[in-house]
Amino acid sequence: MRRLALAAVLVLAALPARAQEGGPPPPPPDAAALRAVAARAVDGYILPGYAALDAAAKEAARTIGAECTAPSADQPAVFAATFRDLLAAWAAVDFLRFGPMAENGRLERFAFWPDPHGTGTRQLRRMLADPDPALLAPGALARQSAAVQGLPALEGLLFAGDGPIGGTEPKARFRCDLAVAVAGNLETIAAEAVAGWQGPDGFAAVMTAPGPDNRVYRDPLEPVTEILKAVLLGLEQVRDQRLTPALGADAASAKPSRAPYGRSGATLAYLAASTAAIDRLAQQSGLLGLAPPAWKTLPNAAHFETGNVVEVFETAPALDTALTEPKARGKLEYARVVLKGLEELYQVQFAGAAGLSPGFNALDGD
Repeated sequence: MRRLALAAVLVLAALPARAQEGGPPPPPPDAAALRAVAARAVDGYILPGYAALDAAAKEAARTIGAECTAPSADQPAVFAATFRDLLAAWAAVDFLRFGPMAENGRLERFAFWPDPHGTGTRQLRRMLADPDPALLAPGALARQSAAVQGLPALEGLLFAGDGPIGGTEPKARFRCDLAVAVAGNLETIAAEAVAGWQGPDGFAAVMTAPGPDNRVYRDPLEPVTEILKAVLLGLEQVRDQRLTPALGADAASAKPSRAPYGRSGATLAYLAASTAAIDRLAQQSGLLGLAPPAWKTLPNAAHFETGNVVEVFETAPALDTALTEPKARGKLEYARVVLKGLEELYQVQFAGAAGLSPGFNALDGD
């Protein structure tokens, strides 16, 4: 495993020296290049990403509703596939902390995580202990705590581990109907996000037409900086919020419960999807192409190392084993090292070479 980590370091170290060393930082790229990156990010990644989330949320609401009415013999497998599809669609956009999803508490309502105090679990337990049919009315759940509105709540309802839900038994039916309400709430939030990007005044127009009269971005550099900050936030949240707390200091102190979406068994798939999504945004937008010609190997280097991390997550055994078995744990520790290296690549090497200054992201100070 040391050899793997060393290989990653060598690939990243093979890039040119930081452009700002020994002289003033370079000027930012020209306005046309910046506008092109923003346009490719919006049209090639962001809009399709939210459309896919909207479609996955609709399908989840439909599938869960059908299971509530007539539970199938393979209900656990149906729920697992449905939830993983929805989670993968969310992973593609959950690091985009700007635009309509960042308004009106939509991010927190769609996925209230991390939840270190178990707020969502406690509130769900109270709801299930004292069923209130009023919670199932359209829009009712949106007036409740964010902790019971989104993906973690849906996971808790679908993967209780105590038999099928739905049908005619009152408690099982209420649990399933509440899951339908949560899925419907997710569908509404996703649809609102999609709508917010569209139209002449939508966020797509805002992000691709910066200028002095723009309500968010005053010059072409600002949308690109937003994209770079999203990449950095994505790398940081995979490493620091999702992987490191579960790894602990060693195998004896590993805490699988600190990882996201463990009840559904989707943790590692989520980490893989999240990491791959960050790379897709960078590659499809052409972000790294803003660096000078001397850095032409930068996109391939970032793509190669990101692919190594994704492979670790995709080929790991079950989470409990991956955190404690020496060889599997070593690979997760390697992934953490590479994620840190990728953050350095984007924040220091690329930003310095391209004349960008990402500043702080939404996780800084957490």
